[in-house]
Amino acid sequence: MAVELAGYREWAGRRRSPWWTCWPIVRTGLNMILRRWIFWVLIGLGLLNFLFNFAFVYLKATLTVQSEAAGGFLDRYRVTGTGEAYADFMFGQASITALLLAFAGSMLIGNDYRQGGLIYYLSRRTERRHYVVGKLLTVGAVVTLITTVPALALYAEYGLLSNSLDYFLNHPRILAGILGYGVVLAVVQSLLLFAIAAWVPRTVPLVMTWLGIFVLLKGLAEALRAIDDNRHWLLLGVWDDMHRLGRWCFGSLEAGRIPTAPQCLGVLAGVCVICLVLIVRRVRAVEVVT
Repeated sequence: MAVELAGYREWAGRRRSPWWTCWPIVRTGLNMILRRWIFWVLIGLGLLNFLFNFAFVYLKATLTVQSEAAGGFLDRYRVTGTGEAYADFMFGQASITALLLAFAGSMLIGNDYRQGGLIYYLSRRTERRHYVVGKLLTVGAVVTLITTVPALALYAEYGLLSNSLDYFLNHPRILAGILGYGVVLAVVQSLLLFAIAAWVPRTVPLVMTWLGIFVLLKGLAEALRAIDDNRHWLLLGVWDDMHRLGRWCFGSLEAGRIPTAPQCLGVLAGVCVICLVLIVRRVRAVEVVT
């Protein structure tokens, strides 16, 4: 029987890179998050924080045009166009993101191990590396949408409401700080969530483990610092390490104060490497017979 009569035909389309398989994973994950009302509640809290800062940026930009002293007075509250203000804003947004990810981890990653989602992906000729990158990009996209994008909007608002566009030229460190802090939050949180959800897929244990890393470790670090009178113990607080490194990106971290930015970077890099090893081991443990 001729091949044409059997219904087969030659592929005439344009071939794409296998890495395009990451995009459906990201799209599906974001759709799953946006269909849950609890996530809209948390996103709404982040939007309220953004609107509060949006109003103060508008107020300062308006007052500064009329009086530099009035604009400087608002800087004391750290809710306006300074680097330290952006760092504090992104830290507040990241706190909301951490709550969102605590509940999203089981749905995005944990269910793939509990309900066979990973087996489905691998059976569709999706390689393990594409699955891992797709899930990491999904979590990173959520973090970026809630932390980095609003900060960029505030940065653009303040610059456009100023007397001239010199604000963008005179404050390149702020733009670099927003992008740098955003990368730190996205990379560290995505790797941490994937590693935890892969090994602790159920919702309640995952939430307790996720919040324990950010809350209990911080309390333990503070207690050890008070007992030993050694500020190096503060490096155990992963959440604070991310914030210190973010403040360094804005140039607002005190120079020479322990923990320093290189120390925080070393700790976070070690955490990321450990998470990556755990992720690879967990994903390789799943076998698909074809």
